[in-house]
Amino acid sequence: MLPSSGTPAATPSSVPLPTPEVSLNQNNGHTASDKAGESIVFKQGAQKENPLPISDSAGFAPTLHTAPSLQVRSATGPNAATAINTEPQMIAEGVFIGEGRAKSGEKVFLRMERITETNKPAWEKYCKSTCELTLESRSALTYAMRHTKKIVGTDGEVRFINDNYEELVDRLGFSKEEFDAFVNLCGKNRFFWARENKVKIQSIHATFAGAVHLSLNTQTECYVVYASKTANFQIPCGSELLASSKPLTFKEYIDLYSDLLICVGADRRHDDSIHSKGMFRNPHSTIAKTHTGLSMVVRGFTGAVAQKFLPGVQTLWCKPLSSMQYMISSSLQPEDYQISGYSHEEALSAADESLRDGAVFEMPLNSIKISALDRLYRNHDST
Repeated sequence: MLPSSGTPAATPSSVPLPTPEVSLNQNNGHTASDKAGESIVFKQGAQKENPLPISDSAGFAPTLHTAPSLQVRSATGPNAATAINTEPQMIAEGVFIGEGRAKSGEKVFLRMERITETNKPAWEKYCKSTCELTLESRSALTYAMRHTKKIVGTDGEVRFINDNYEELVDRLGFSKEEFDAFVNLCGKNRFFWARENKVKIQSIHATFAGAVHLSLNTQTECYVVYASKTANFQIPCGSELLASSKPLTFKEYIDLYSDLLICVGADRRHDDSIHSKGMFRNPHSTIAKTHTGLSMVVRGFTGAVAQKFLPGVQTLWCKPLSSMQYMISSSLQPEDYQISGYSHEEALSAADESLRDGAVFEMPLNSIKISALDRLYRNHDST
């Protein structure tokens, strides 16, 4: 049996607490794209008193801090030669699109869509499925990582093994060959149990914390902002998928959602501001280590849309995790944002201390100028 210990973050009513049982025989045919299922074939070859991350969660590998300044992102990567169009467009009432580039170089497609009674169930399904897969020690993913071992042969060849296939097959849904490829992928990208990898494995639970706090409120002007691999991706909303109470296996999850890389909520409860909350990466892209450095791209796109289409909005509020504070501080000018009760230096010192101790916590409230986020989005590398 998988372990059942672990204390989940408080769960809002919009996303029911996941149950430990996981099984579903086949996907229902409603995939993110025609090729989404192919990605399952893994090729071989803030205060310390409040340490629980409860809002922003995009993973928290330590980030070297540079002096606060407007950074231009690198364009080295698979799609570096593909230009992007950073001009936000409104394609329907409450739906906005744009393009961006990950820090690792890949082109991504951005979308900001208002939560309605029509799309809310689909986003709830995504959040709930993500929670079921990432709930700390009860999660199949964390359990698989903790039991993956590094083996060095007499010839010096490094490989990774996991003897828990029979125990995990129902939850992950992999064939034995796919499971072995997944284990090697985890090992290659340091998602296996070793003291120096502790933070990387914990980042899967941070995904849970973000997913459980994504606001999906139809009573206010509430949006989901996300980056995807494909231009036409929309959250799967097939009736069979939404009607099923059986949790998805990881293989089915990848088949449906592998194109969706990162998302965050943007709730406009006041005329002059947006509250950004519940950022998390798709755990598949986290483990595969693709499309890295998207946190500030989706934040910047939120600002660009607000600047152009939401008159009166001047400020974005957020409570970032300590690692995310580094990203905000190194991407913006000091005059672009304020941190409640902290100077910039004090906030970075607190973030650095938490990362050294391995305990990532929520930072104080940041208020960021919409104009600064718009500038960041329009100036991130487009070549």
